Amino acid sequence: MPNITKIEVQKNHTERFNIYIDEQFAMGISIDTLVHFNLKKGDCIDKSKIQEIELKEYEQHAINEAIQFLSYRKRSGHEIEHHLEQKGYASTVISSALHYCDKHQLIDDNDYAESLKNTMIHTTDKGPEIYRQKLVKAGIDKQIIEKAVQSYVVEQPFQQIVKVARKIANQKKGPAVKVKQKVYQALLQKGYHFETIESVIQELDFNQDPEFVDNLLQRDLEKVYNKYQKKFDGFQLIQKTTDALLRKGYAFDDIKRKLAESGIEDE
Repeated sequence: MPNITKIEVQKNHTERFNIYIDEQFAMGISIDTLVHFNLKKGDCIDKSKIQEIELKEYEQHAINEAIQFLSYRKRSGHEIEHHLEQKGYASTVISSALHYCDKHQLIDDNDYAESLKNTMIHTTDKGPEIYRQKLVKAGIDKQIIEKAVQSYVVEQPFQQIVKVARKIANQKKGPAVKVKQKVYQALLQKGYHFETIESVIQELDFNQDPEFVDNLLQRDLEKVYNKYQKKFDGFQLIQKTTDALLRKGYAFDDIKRKLAESGIEDE
C-alpha cells in the first residue's frame, strides 16, 4: 500500500504543507487538514483516504474563502452562501463552510441586523424601510427583520429626521404646498413611515418670502402661458394655464391676480 514518504512546509506559505507519497509529490494541504487527519511520515494511505483528504482540503478552501469574505465587514449567512456559490463551490461544501462559521460564531444574523441598524442610524439619512430592504437582500429571517425594524423606528432620533426634512425643504423652492409635497415624497423615498413623516411635517415652517414666491409665479406663468399659447386661445388657454399653475402648488387667488396683472383676460 502506498505510504507518505515526506511532509514538508511550503517555502512561501508556512501554514501549508506538501505531501509526498512513495517519493512523488501528491498534494498540498493546509495545516488544518494535516492536523485533522493527524498525517505523518510513514502513514499508509489508500485511494479512499486520499479522496477524504482532498475533500477536506476543498472544504477548508471554502472556509478560508468565507473567512476572507468576512474580514471586510460583517456578513449574513445568506451573503456568505451566495459568495461561495459565485466562487463555484458545491452545495455540500458550502454547507460545511457555513456550519464552521456558525460553530465558531463568525456569523450571527441577529448581530448582523443590530450592527447594520447602528451604522445606518448614525451614518445615513435613511429610514426603517430602507433598512428593511437591506435585511431582506441579506437573506435575514423575517422574524428577525420585523423585530429589528421596530427597534430601528424606536431608536432613530426624531430630531434627526426633522433635520433631514428641513435640509430637503431648504433645497426646494416654490409655493409652500408644493414644497411640502416634495419633502413628503423625499422622506418616503428615504424609507420613512407615513406616521413619522406626518409628525415631522408638523415641525417645519414651509412659508417663504412672499415676494420671492410672487416672482416665481410670474416666471412660471409666462413659461406655461407661452407653451399653451401655441395650441389654445381664449378661455381654453386661460384654463390650461390656470390648471398648470395649480398643479405647481400656487393658490387660485394668486393665479387670478397675476393673470390680471399680466393683462391676460379671462375670455
